[in-house]
Amino acid sequence: MKNTIAQDRQDDLLDLIALVEHSTQPQPAVAASGTGAGSSQGSAPGLPSYQPTSLALVNRFLSLVDDLTGGKAGWFQRLFTYLFIGGAAAVVNMIVFYIMFYRMAIPVSSTLHNAIANISAAEISIIANFLANDYFTFRHLPGHQRSWWQRCLRFHLTAVVGSLLNFCIELSLTNLAHVPALLSQAIAIFLVLIYNFSFHHLFTYRGVSAAH
Repeated sequence: MKNTIAQDRQDDLLDLIALVEHSTQPQPAVAASGTGAGSSQGSAPGLPSYQPTSLALVNRFLSLVDDLTGGKAGWFQRLFTYLFIGGAAAVVNMIVFYIMFYRMAIPVSSTLHNAIANISAAEISIIANFLANDYFTFRHLPGHQRSWWQRCLRFHLTAVVGSLLNFCIELSLTNLAHVPALLSQAIAIFLVLIYNFSFHHLFTYRGVSAAH
């Protein structure tokens, strides 16, 4: 009887040792057998390219876009946010422009009056755009690790070029094509919005070089 018990305990001990040895052996990597969709997207398998929101319906839609575009839902998410914020800033721009150009009597030529209204509207909308987009749209991009002032300066440089384009387009449409000033401003804003979104990716929030 004692021998049987001792044998059972010995067998249990051997089983325990074997279990411990098995658990400490290196396990094959999961990704080794699944180097398909996840690795082709340049991100860890199973991780979405977009930033999940608090709305389940929106997350399901983004997940569907991620599948259909091969991991580009994050880009579309930024574009939607940028357009939404840009739309709000465009309304601010046009309100300021309307007040400055149509409601404020400035004793200068019509061209200079137009320039003053355009510059004032542009500066106010740039500040509003940066504050909102820096926090909501671009905060997950590599370039966001720069200091706040660096991001603000780079955003401003991109936007200033955009504002110059905006002014040239609006002024040309108004004076050369004889399009109403407010409509010319709306057309210019739409065209420059495309430029700004592209260059914020290519310059403003571009990843920091390893050399720096």
